[in-house]
Amino acid sequence: MMVTKRSSRGEGKNYFRVMLDGVEISGFERVSHLQSGIEVGFSDDNSDKIPGKSFCQNVILHKKRTREQPFWNWLKDVQSGNLVKKNIQIELIYRNKSLRGWNLVNCWPCRWSISDITDDVMNTLEEIELVVEKIELI
Repeated sequence: MMVTKRSSRGEGKNYFRVMLDGVEISGFERVSHLQSGIEVGFSDDNSDKIPGKSFCQNVILHKKRTREQPFWNWLKDVQSGNLVKKNIQIELIYRNKSLRGWNLVNCWPCRWSISDITDDVMNTLEEIELVVEKIELI
């Protein structure tokens, strides 16, 4: 699933909010790979398919580059051997009302990248890939 920030005409705006351990982080343009599932296993006699381990796909956040660098700093901590897991909340807002949200539980960054750097520096995007242990619907 991909969540994209959009504006609407008329009575309000449609957008989403991203909170990192309770602190709102601005500038997000898109969230992708919001996915959870269950592996399929087999019974002991291989006659029936049964649910196996649950899993979450890595989630990718796309963010306008700003002076604040919480994800870069977090990645540097993890790279130095300090695995700090955090929770992220993503909330869809429509006409100033919360429609739906997701808690990404026990996340940590595994990749950070930046878009091509051109003379249009103001539109540079960061891409942050997060390992997610659990997704909760809120």
